[in-house]
Amino acid sequence: MKKLLFILLIFISSCTTGQVILQEKQLDGPYLVTNVIDGDTADIIINGKTERLRFSGINTPEKNECYYQEAKDKLKELILNKEIYIQQDRTDRGKYGRLLRYIYLDDLLINEYLVEYGYARVYDKYKNDTSKYHQLKRAEVEAIRLNIGVWAC
Repeated sequence: MKKLLFILLIFISSCTTGQVILQEKQLDGPYLVTNVIDGDTADIIINGKTERLRFSGINTPEKNECYYQEAKDKLKELILNKEIYIQQDRTDRGKYGRLLRYIYLDDLLINEYLVEYGYARVYDKYKNDTSKYHQLKRAEVEAIRLNIGVWAC
């Protein structure tokens, strides 16, 4: 009986560990941010080549929309000329060929920060393709409650 219980315990713990490993993707980097295009798009250098990043799971205002400039300026302040780490989402590239990534500056998930402080909305259109959708959505609920950023427009 003890042997069976021991085997069952090992089986359960290995299943749990396997799920964590599958859910957490490795971070790549560091990469230097050389340009900020808008509130959810930036350029980085990977192996001597400029790559354009689209921040996965979020959407910031477009030019001539309320809070566009604030979102772009905040992103510049956060990451321009700094080294970041990136994490691939479920899809590698979007329809315009940009890398779809979660962006980390030290331990800060920039995608979530932009949502939490009202610079971005969660991109609900791609919720089934966004691995951190529920995490981002929780941050958005708080920004809506506080009526900040894009939610005050």
